[in-house]
Amino acid sequence: MIKIALVDDSVILRAAIRNVLESSGFEVAFESGGSAEMRAGLKECTVDAVLLDVFFPTENGLDILAELKRHYPHIKVLVVTGLRQDTILAEAQRLGADGVLYKPFDSDELLSSIRHVCGK
Repeated sequence: MIKIALVDDSVILRAAIRNVLESSGFEVAFESGGSAEMRAGLKECTVDAVLLDVFFPTENGLDILAELKRHYPHIKVLVVTGLRQDTILAEAQRLGADGVLYKPFDSDELLSSIRHVCGK
């Protein structure tokens, strides 16, 4: 079973994503509203992938991506953003994102992106 961490400041979006993932056989290991909670979660459990939002009120998701890839290079990271800008895509790829998912997305897009990133 693929274990996933959800890192997004929207509690509502995390709940919706959790529902889709768990009803499709994935395990959501933990949820996080930002990097501090993410660090704590990663100390507590092992995950295969992180769904990571780009925009947070007080921090930059691309900085979180860089930290994740520096300390946990084996974890797959799917960056989630509502802003379709080539600069964001290029920077996410440069920092090691394994995929990018654009909001709004439907359940099929979410599941397909997770499976692609995780090689399943």
